[in-house]
Amino acid sequence: MIKRKKPENSNLKLAGLFVVLVLSLIILSILFKFFLIVKTSKFDGTHNFIVSFIGQKSSRVVAFSPQGKSLSILDINSSKDLTKLLEIPVDGKISIKEVNDKIPPAIFGSIFSLGKPLSGLTILDALRLFIFSETVSANNVKERELSPDLNAAQQSTLISLSFSDPSVYQENQSVQIINAAGIYGIGGRLAALVTNIGGNVVLISTSDEIAQVSKIVYYGNKSYTVKKLSDYLGFKTEKSDKRGMADVIITIGKDGAGGSKF
Repeated sequence: MIKRKKPENSNLKLAGLFVVLVLSLIILSILFKFFLIVKTSKFDGTHNFIVSFIGQKSSRVVAFSPQGKSLSILDINSSKDLTKLLEIPVDGKISIKEVNDKIPPAIFGSIFSLGKPLSGLTILDALRLFIFSETVSANNVKERELSPDLNAAQQSTLISLSFSDPSVYQENQSVQIINAAGIYGIGGRLAALVTNIGGNVVLISTSDEIAQVSKIVYYGNKSYTVKKLSDYLGFKTEKSDKRGMADVIITIGKDGAGGSKF
């Protein structure tokens, strides 16, 4: 009796389909990850973007300004992240060894560094910031130092000069801040942050009633100022048909008082 050989074509087809399936899943996974990176990226190449570089002995905060095609650098003689204390609204953080490195190499090194040197930034953000910083002329790089000898007024002026957002400044929308969180001084802290990016704070008040939810109420069209503050603070926005005492009214509720933004 002659034994017939089992056909191998079906086995080869199954193996081929399995390989195609695995490759398809890998490609889909890569595409999905790329989609998430693009979706969560924040640097749009049009508006100011602030990054804090934290070194082992000192730190620096850099404003990337596409409108002015410039970099504004503030050197801080501390390895601690003082951006919250200084009311500087940073968009992301990069951990580096030494702050003496120039900006482009520091960013490029973080892309391929082991660990997690990027915080609040995607690899796409870092790559775009690297390319942008490489194209900035040396004449458009302004470096300042936050000296401990400066008084509060001088410190505030230095920070405003370094991190004023041209789009916020040009819109010049009046901003009212209402402290409805029941925590003393929190309205003033937020006012300092808004002022540091070029905002026009006209009034700070305290509400007799505690609000549970923070919000930003605006009159007219939703401006860049409103969007920037909403994105950074995480406060919901509401459009009003009636103009209040200011173009933009920010109410700090209990949910916004315990955050780490200001």
